Amino acid sequence: MNTDIKQAMHVEAGKSFGTAEANENERHWNDDKIDRKNQDPTNHYDKTRMKLNFEIGPDGKVHPLGYQEKSLEVRLHERLTELGWKPFKLDSKIQPNCCAKFIFGGNHDRTLEMAFGPQTVNLDKGADNSHLQRCPEIEQWAKDVYDWCARRYGQENIIGFQVHLDESSPHIHALIVPVGQRSKSGRECVMWSAKFGKSRYEYGHILREMHTSLYEEVGSKYGLERGDSIEGRNVNHLSKRDYIRKLSKDAKQAEKAVKGLQTMIRRLEAQIFRSQSQLEEIEKSLASGKIALQEYEIQKTRIQKQISEYQSKLEYKAGKLQEKEQELEQMTKNIDRVGRLAQPFRNYKIDFEPPRITGKPPIFGVDKWIEEQNRSIASRFVKIVRQIEELYRKDAEQQIQAVQNNALLGYREFKWLQQEYARLTALYDSQTEQMQTVLDQLAEPSVRERIFSIADTLIGGQPVAVSSGGGGGNADSDLRWDGRRPDEEEEAYRRRCLFHASHIIRFANSGYRKKY
Repeated sequence: MNTDIKQAMHVEAGKSFGTAEANENERHWNDDKIDRKNQDPTNHYDKTRMKLNFEIGPDGKVHPLGYQEKSLEVRLHERLTELGWKPFKLDSKIQPNCCAKFIFGGNHDRTLEMAFGPQTVNLDKGADNSHLQRCPEIEQWAKDVYDWCARRYGQENIIGFQVHLDESSPHIHALIVPVGQRSKSGRECVMWSAKFGKSRYEYGHILREMHTSLYEEVGSKYGLERGDSIEGRNVNHLSKRDYIRKLSKDAKQAEKAVKGLQTMIRRLEAQIFRSQSQLEEIEKSLASGKIALQEYEIQKTRIQKQISEYQSKLEYKAGKLQEKEQELEQMTKNIDRVGRLAQPFRNYKIDFEPPRITGKPPIFGVDKWIEEQNRSIASRFVKIVRQIEELYRKDAEQQIQAVQNNALLGYREFKWLQQEYARLTALYDSQTEQMQTVLDQLAEPSVRERIFSIADTLIGGQPVAVSSGGGGGNADSDLRWDGRRPDEEEEAYRRRCLFHASHIIRFANSGYRKKY
């Protein structure tokens, strides 16, 4: 797959959303604030392009950026309140996820083309780009991404959808509340797991599906290829069945990319035709005296420059189209080559001389002579048949071996899936039990306060003395705590601290004491 023109999507779990983030997304900044931001060499906010920023409102239409009366963080708080959101203590270091922060983008050159078309953009800091106008294509792309989000998460849960054209590459910021239903009551509530999975394994699977869905429904329309998820960047050896599946998927994506490039080429050809028509019109205007020679030269130079730019883009896209068509053709050949589990037997051709009677029969002893000739012919015939049998036998052995190998791979994969399912089921049951215990404990205010206190202490790296309900210190306890593990992520570490704090309270209240 060509890695040059890809869509981009980043998702970050949000436990909160502050005023500073809201102001940045909606550009509630004055000139001094922008200048201070640009002092950071990694920032590039173009004040002359900020007027081109926009957002998609709840009505699905294009609006000026920051047009809504209520700020972004206020709108988020109101939606969380509607859903009955109740976070943990404000001073707690452990908080559940309440929102998803999306960033949508793509290839630098392609997104700039969508935003500004053939217009020249100066990306140097302090450059004057006030002459730029926003192209309709970037608006339509943003609408399509918005519709994709609305279908997945519900329009009412899209809190903000801002499109920034004032930085190096055009991109979208989307703030979304993940909503699910409680299993017992069926009531809607904030539920990260409902949209992004209960584990890292589920999240990885969902993320890959999101990349594919975004490409199929949006990216392919704009010549943007499927983006790469983090989990998909490691190369693994595939079984034949998985390889066929991957080839078919890649071929489908390549076919859509071909269609997208064909559409872009048709657009460029139409733009060249319109520019040529404009050139003919000004030539007629010059001939009729409607415009002066100087004005004609200015317009002619501008139009010829446009035609040249369109022609260059057309040649580039035509080259990409040829590459993609060749890629698709090769994929089709590969699918045809490996698509069958067992190849049919070959129709072997054996070079041989047909048996012939060369001598003349004798006058006497004809019967004996005929018998000898029949034995000779039979011997030569049997030899030829045995050759054919041997060839087909070897071919059959190869076919059987291939089928057995594929069946063995499939069986191994099946057994691994069985084991993985059993492991994940046991893990889920264990975590469900732990979570139920924690929820029961958190229902009591005094116990909840003790758990958060212990968890905060553990997160801070401080030891915690453990004693049973019958008295005594932590010398009797077997609740081993090894602190933060190497390469353990912050969220996982905090969650483990919370569960360990729950265990400490449970064991302390039960009067447990280790027995030697």
